[in-house]
Amino acid sequence: MSLKKIYELINRFMPAIVGLCIILESAFFLIATPPGHIPDVWAHVYRVSGIINGDVVVKPVHARSMLQNVSSGAVGGTVDCAWLDYSLAQYDGYDPAVALLESLPSDACANTSSGTVDLPYNNAGINSPVAYTPQIIGVAAGKLFGLSASTTYRLAEIIMLAVYAVFMFLAVNALRTWRVPIGVLLSLPPIVKRASFAFSADSFTQAVVLLFSCLLIREILGPRGIMRHVWQLAVVGLVMAMCKFIYVPLVLLMLPLMWASQCSGQQVMIFSRKRAVPVLGSITLCAAWIMFWLKINDWYTTTPMLVSYGQMNAHKHALLTQPTVMLDAVHDILWSILHAQANLNNASDHRGIAVCWMLIACILLELFIASVMQFGTRFIQANPQTAAKQDTHVTHKSPNLLYLWVIALFCIGIILLTYLALWLQYNPADSLGVNGVQYRYFLPLAVLFGFVFLETAKQTQLNLFQLRPHAAITRGRAGR
Repeated sequence: MSLKKIYELINRFMPAIVGLCIILESAFFLIATPPGHIPDVWAHVYRVSGIINGDVVVKPVHARSMLQNVSSGAVGGTVDCAWLDYSLAQYDGYDPAVALLESLPSDACANTSSGTVDLPYNNAGINSPVAYTPQIIGVAAGKLFGLSASTTYRLAEIIMLAVYAVFMFLAVNALRTWRVPIGVLLSLPPIVKRASFAFSADSFTQAVVLLFSCLLIREILGPRGIMRHVWQLAVVGLVMAMCKFIYVPLVLLMLPLMWASQCSGQQVMIFSRKRAVPVLGSITLCAAWIMFWLKINDWYTTTPMLVSYGQMNAHKHALLTQPTVMLDAVHDILWSILHAQANLNNASDHRGIAVCWMLIACILLELFIASVMQFGTRFIQANPQTAAKQDTHVTHKSPNLLYLWVIALFCIGIILLTYLALWLQYNPADSLGVNGVQYRYFLPLAVLFGFVFLETAKQTQLNLFQLRPHAAITRGRAGR
């Protein structure tokens, strides 16, 4: 069997290969990760229990945690006492979001017929219930069938793992171009580890963002005559915005998809009203949701022990009105990027952040080189003598380089907005850099960055191919 046939076979079964790889990797990481060894896990656990008990929006609570150890400013919800007991039993110094037992009355659970207690989780309060869909299903099922907290915790992780694997199968299955390299990217252990099964809002969010990215690539490169594909993209985009508002800018990348060719192979794109309905509808609903959700959650801060609500508001006001504060923010963010500053100076996060920024820099350099080459190619094509020598049979349906620039800059903008949010909510006065950055914040954008890299490399190759006739003519003239 030839290498081409082997590649075609791998390409055909890549969705199943990716799904299987993710299940096996995730199962290994799930078994190897003790309960409670996920960033902010107890805040997420308390948040899910609070949502099931009716606290969709957080409320002020008197209890404290190691992370929210303040006399005022703690917010949370009504949590089942079983989760309090389980988190205290599993706590080994890893996650400071665990509740402080001394901040609760000694008979806090004994005095409630419902077996619940109000616990704080400021840093998870901003997450909407949508971001916890798999965990809510798991915890609700455990509560319904009377399972122990330990069993329910593992059940929620297994459900998250199954959802993540299905989403990645659907993501790769949607692709017709770049299926193998993007499938390999999605199967890399740094991307799969924790995010594929973790009891966290970030797990489902990452799955949705990666699925949205692949559906977007399908629409960019594929034929735009299938309306259900646009509706699928629009719905997933809305779910993505409801998971985490920081990814809302990505839905704007759907705007060029409102244009489509009337027939197969036609190069002229015309505005399609049918395609505009789901695209504009999704963007409008995303904007409405974000305004609503931020409005009902704008009265508290995520870490009052580091930055109080008053300090955060003063920070935001000064950022918009005082140029010196804006310059301080830019300086701190740039310093943090250049030094690959990580949360709590974690060594693995530091290395991961450094690698991510170096890869992004390489992609931007590649885009710049490709743009210069494309300019040169167009200049040569304008010359009749060299244009006649061009090979006109080279065809490759690729997005405009400008669109690739927009995708890359939108992704970088989302990362910078994350830095800014951390600067506002985690940085005490006069601190240097940006606290709280983790390399996992880069991972949901991996597919879009990978797509930009692959398409730019392809266009660079085509530009080189088209420049060869001109180089031959130039050498011929030099020889004469």
